Amino acid sequence: MNIYGLCLQMLATDATHRSVDHHHASNSSRRPNFHTVLQRVGKTVLRPGGTEGTRKLHSWSELNRDGTAIELSSGMGSGGVALAKATGACVTLSDMDTSRLEMASQIAREQGVDSELIEIMQLNMRNVGEELEQHHYDTAIIEASLSHYSTKEKRAILKALSKHADELLLHEICFRCDDSSLKELNHIKQDMSRALAIGFHPLTVDGWTNVLHEAGYEVKRSETGPMKVLNPVTVLQDEGPKRAARIAWNIATDASIRSRVVETRRAIKSHQHDLGYILIRAVANNGQALN
Repeated sequence: MNIYGLCLQMLATDATHRSVDHHHASNSSRRPNFHTVLQRVGKTVLRPGGTEGTRKLHSWSELNRDGTAIELSSGMGSGGVALAKATGACVTLSDMDTSRLEMASQIAREQGVDSELIEIMQLNMRNVGEELEQHHYDTAIIEASLSHYSTKEKRAILKALSKHADELLLHEICFRCDDSSLKELNHIKQDMSRALAIGFHPLTVDGWTNVLHEAGYEVKRSETGPMKVLNPVTVLQDEGPKRAARIAWNIATDASIRSRVVETRRAIKSHQHDLGYILIRAVANNGQALN
């Protein structure tokens, strides 16, 4: 069996017999968040619905080659680069981390995307209204970022963004249950926050719809599905055979990372019926370019 096969076997196992340092796991402030761990082993796609979800979201957009778009908290920019390739539109990749933006530019070059179609911007999403004061875009893309903010912060970010982007493409984590059991939802939030070492505040489908409405966006289309971020088959589809094999090797040969991956996958699996991804296309109520 090759190394990727071994990793598939490892991730496919419930792994309840594996030893995990629960004291360390609960002390999320002293360890890197799980996104950082995944990037450390070479993973480039960190979205709950995988590349498949991103492609579907892009297919809903009315963005064309004459348009402009911005991806907020773009990380290494794989989603924004894919949108530029698919539409021919000019896409701005924005993130607080300039090293990630540099990697995003490199990824765009490697994929043969015209340099004129990709711009980069250092931007703090919490200050999106101020930092985009002189900018306006046909489309804004946010993937796997807003779920880590409180509902109040989500609303503020989206309200500010609605003045600068007519169309919004959203790919986030959602609760696939309703709001009837707040105690259970809070338990899931706490459990996942410990595993991910970062704030975890997804919303239900109605919750996302309401926050967008309050922020000035009208939902035009949405879809939900199961979490895919640690699904071995999805990793292979998202990353390709060579990168997936490298990721598998990095996990298999580092005990601390392997333990962290198993711990996080176990947390996701324990809540698999309640957590999933959500795709949303929404349009600003004051938007005229796309409707």
